Amino acid sequence: MLISLVRTAILYALVVICLRIMGKRQIGELQPSELVVAIMISDLATIPMSDNRIPLLFGVVPIFTLVFAETLISYLCMKLPRVRGLITGRPAYIIFNGIINISEMRKARYSIADLLEELRMLNVFDISSVECALLETNGKISVLTKKDSEERGYVLICDGIIQEKTLAFSPFGKKDLKRFVGKHSINDIFLLSVNSQKKVYCVLKGK
Repeated sequence: MLISLVRTAILYALVVICLRIMGKRQIGELQPSELVVAIMISDLATIPMSDNRIPLLFGVVPIFTLVFAETLISYLCMKLPRVRGLITGRPAYIIFNGIINISEMRKARYSIADLLEELRMLNVFDISSVECALLETNGKISVLTKKDSEERGYVLICDGIIQEKTLAFSPFGKKDLKRFVGKHSINDIFLLSVNSQKKVYCVLKGK
C-alpha cells in the first residue's frame, strides 16, 4: 500500500512538472499537438500507477521523451514559420469586411451554427455588426466589430518575416513599409504593426 502511495505521488509530481514545462495554457487554448501530448502523458502515468509490477521507469522514460519532443517542436515552430504552419495550422478569416467566407468555413468544417454560437459567447448577437472574424488555430474565434474597426491593427512583420497577405489589405503599402523600416534589416524587427490611422508600433529584436 505504501509503495502504491509513493509511486502515485512521484508520477503525479512528474506529470505536473511536465505540464508546467509545456507552458501555462488552459485546455481550450492547447494546440492539437499539445493536447495529444497531454492526453498521452496522462495515459502513460496511469500504467505504472495502477500496476506495481510494472517498473516506474516504464512510465517515466516515455513521459520525458514526449515532453522533449513537444519542446523541440515548439522551438522549431517558433523559429521556422513553415513548421509552425504545418504543425499548428494557420488562422483563417471566416468573416472579412463584413462578408462571410464560405470556402474557409468549409475547409475548417465550421458551420454557420458554430459561428453564431461562438459570436453569442462573445456577446455579439448581430452578425451584421461583425467586421472581421478570425478562426484561430486553437479553434477560438477572434472578432472585430464594425464599431471598433477604426482601431483595427495589422501585423506587417512578425519575427523578421513580412506578412504578405496582411500587407496586401493594410493601410501601408510595400513602399510605405520599406520607407519606415529604413536602415533596419527586416530580420532585425521582432514585431511591426500598424492600425487604421497608420499609427505604427515596432519592436526590434533584443529590445
